[in-house]
Amino acid sequence: MGAGLDNQKKYFEPSLSHAYFALINEILTGHMNDDKVLLKKWEWLNLRHFPQVVMTAGFIYNQTRDFDVTKHLKMKIILSDLRQIVKYWQGAVVITWYYERMVFLLPLNNLEDVDFKQELLLVAQKVISVLEKDFELQASIGIGNIYNQPSLLYRSFEEACQAQKSYLLTDNPIIFYSDLATYHENETVYPFSEESELLVQIKKGNMNAALKALDKVNQVFQSKNPQDLKDVYLAFYLELLITISRALIFQGADPVLVSERKLQLMTMLGKLDGPQDFIKWSCNMLTLFMGMVNKDEYSGLSECVRNAVIFLQSNFRQAVTLREVAAAVHVNPSYLSRTFKKELGINFSTYLTKLRMENAKSVLENSQENIKSISFESGFKNPSYFHTVFKKNTGISPTKFRNIMGEK
Repeated sequence: MGAGLDNQKKYFEPSLSHAYFALINEILTGHMNDDKVLLKKWEWLNLRHFPQVVMTAGFIYNQTRDFDVTKHLKMKIILSDLRQIVKYWQGAVVITWYYERMVFLLPLNNLEDVDFKQELLLVAQKVISVLEKDFELQASIGIGNIYNQPSLLYRSFEEACQAQKSYLLTDNPIIFYSDLATYHENETVYPFSEESELLVQIKKGNMNAALKALDKVNQVFQSKNPQDLKDVYLAFYLELLITISRALIFQGADPVLVSERKLQLMTMLGKLDGPQDFIKWSCNMLTLFMGMVNKDEYSGLSECVRNAVIFLQSNFRQAVTLREVAAAVHVNPSYLSRTFKKELGINFSTYLTKLRMENAKSVLENSQENIKSISFESGFKNPSYFHTVFKKNTGISPTKFRNIMGEK
């Protein structure tokens, strides 16, 4: 850290350049895999040494019962202090509150790995000191691995995020991803592997598989944490909200809509109580967020109807009601009923029956599962009612439908 700033390129002010944010987004999402192009773009923006490791900083929410979202906004007060820290670190660049985290991109500065780790600790300690100066909340820092290949830096970002959320595993607020192996053998609090599968399914856009993965996340977390640990539950599900919302923005969801929905979900989260409330909240959250990605399929629908359709497509097997769906998409039931009929041309109950029928016909055609099981799995109250509805809609019985489809 010996060279003075006078000999460096001018410190870059992130807030002044759209090109800067576009480049950072390419780096942190891994969408740019050409190292030469990345380095060239970095030079065009008059930035200094290309970063080789990512550090993320945020707050540990379970240190207080004050679940106040406005604390995020106070970051502007201490932003200048944080900039001074990174300006001293040759080539460092700070991103202010990038998807719920402060993100620092740091260069190796020709240091050996051991010395570099010590320098990172010093930077992290200074950042924590600044973050905690004006806040009651405790700060946490996550640090990813070092990558010499620019196009792989996104891995360091994901690792830093995962390390930061691991404060639930240790009392240390500064956590290196490379040190997590000892905790992964006994995932006492955070289900890392289950969350990874969830993110994979989100990336694929597979709603049903994502919901199954989320169910596994809920099962593992709640089985390892007593339900009376309200603060731990709040911290975990807030982290899950942040992780999923960030993943969906990367997949193409509108950042503004995601932010608006996220604030509503955070408010709801603070009011939850028992384990089942958290499970239902998380399923609704995932369903609504994933619905924001499929813009083309639902481009002609209003937001509330689009979200209602996505919700029904994932929950038609349950005894879902118009009131429950309206609550999930945050509108009045009467308004949803009118808008639903206006935009889709059919009423709520007809659309729900249509989804159940399509599922039943698909299972009948592609499996030998018994009719009784199919009726329940498709969301019908009982086999007799299923038979009546099926014949009314198709003109034939479920058994005859299966026989006809089997002959093709």
